[in-house]
Amino acid sequence: MDVNRLAGFGKDLHSRIRTFFNTPLDANATPLEIGQAVLDQVERQVQPVARGRRVFPFVGLAIRVRTNPASSAAMIAAFEDFATRVRERLAEVRCEAPRRLDVDVECLEVAPASWPEARVFDVSYIADEALPVKSPARGGGTAPVVHITVVAGTAVESSCRFAEGTVSIGRCADPADDMGYVRRNRIAFLDVVDGINETVGRAHARLRCDAVAGEVRLFDEGSRNGTSILRDGDVIAVHRRDPRGVRLRSGDEIRLGRALLRVEIDG
Repeated sequence: MDVNRLAGFGKDLHSRIRTFFNTPLDANATPLEIGQAVLDQVERQVQPVARGRRVFPFVGLAIRVRTNPASSAAMIAAFEDFATRVRERLAEVRCEAPRRLDVDVECLEVAPASWPEARVFDVSYIADEALPVKSPARGGGTAPVVHITVVAGTAVESSCRFAEGTVSIGRCADPADDMGYVRRNRIAFLDVVDGINETVGRAHARLRCDAVAGEVRLFDEGSRNGTSILRDGDVIAVHRRDPRGVRLRSGDEIRLGRALLRVEIDG
C-alpha cells in the first residue's frame, strides 16, 4: 500500500476512534475506552493565551480509576506510560506541554464513598503557578466585563453580567453527566420543549474572560446542534472542542442550536 494512503488511512481511523470515544461511558466501558475518556478530559483543560499560544497549565495529574479484580491487569496496562500519551494528545492539538509533567495513576477496586455509582474515573490537576494564565492582568488592569442578553430562548435569567474567568452555558442550572459530575451553568436555559431550548445542550459551550490577554473567547464543548457567532452579517463557526475557541467582540450574537444570546463587552 502507498505510504501516503496508509498515513491517510491512519488519520481517518484515529478520527473515527476519537468520535466513538466521545460517547458517554457506562458500566461496561473497557480499559481502553476509559483511557481515551481521561485523555479527552485532559484535552479540555488546554487554555489559549496571548498571541494564539495554547498551554496546559498543570504540572501534575492524579488519576483514580474504578476497576475490579477481573480487569485490574488490563486497566494497569491501559494506563502504562500515560504521561507519554498525555503529551502526545497535547501535541495533536498544538498545545505547549510543560517540561515537567507528573502523572500518577491509581486503580481502585473499592471506589471512594463520595463517588456516584456511575463514576468511572476522577482526575485531579496540580497547577503550574509560573504560567501567564495565572498572572495578574497587564498594567494592574481588570478583566473585561461581559453583558449577556437572551434574545431567543428562555433562561433562568434573561440577562446577566460577569467578569470571572469561565462561564458555562447550557440547559439546566446544575446538570449531571453519566458519571455523576455536576456542571454549574451560569447561563442556564430552562429544560422545556419550545422549539428552541431543547436545541441547547446541557453542556453546550463556555465563555472564558482572560484578564491577561484582555479578551473574551467562546468555546463549543461538543454540542450536538452547534455553536456559531453572528457578526456584521457573517456567520463564524465555533468548532466542537476546538481548544482555540473564537474571540468575541462587543455586539456579537451567539447562536446555540436555535437559541440566541447578545454580547456586550466593556473594557
